Amino acid sequence: MEKIIVLFSFGFLFLCQPTDAAQYPPCEICHCIGNNCRSPGETIRYEWPELIGVEIMKAKIIIERTNPDVVAVPLDIGCITLPDPLCCNRVWLCPDKKGRVRVKPVVG
Repeated sequence: MEKIIVLFSFGFLFLCQPTDAAQYPPCEICHCIGNNCRSPGETIRYEWPELIGVEIMKAKIIIERTNPDVVAVPLDIGCITLPDPLCCNRVWLCPDKKGRVRVKPVVG
C-alpha cells in the first residue's frame, strides 16, 4: 500500500508541473519579484497587469516580446508549482477555466 501512495504522490507532482518543463532554460535565481527587479533607468517590463483576461498563449507572446530576457510559462488550470526559488528569467502564467490569464504576470 505504501508503494502505491508514493507513486501516486510522484504522479501528482509530475502533473502539476508546467507542460514540457525540459524546454525551459534553467532558473536564473534572483531575490526580487516584478518591478522590484528593475534597475534604475531600465525600461524593460517586469509586470503585465493589463494581460489579466487575455488568452494565455497571446499573453506569452506579448511578455516575451516586451522582455526578451524571460520565458513565459503557461501552467495548468490549478496554477500549482513546486516551491522553486525566484527566477529572474521566468514568468508563470496562471489560467482561468477559459484559458485566459487569471493572475497578474510578474517576473520572479
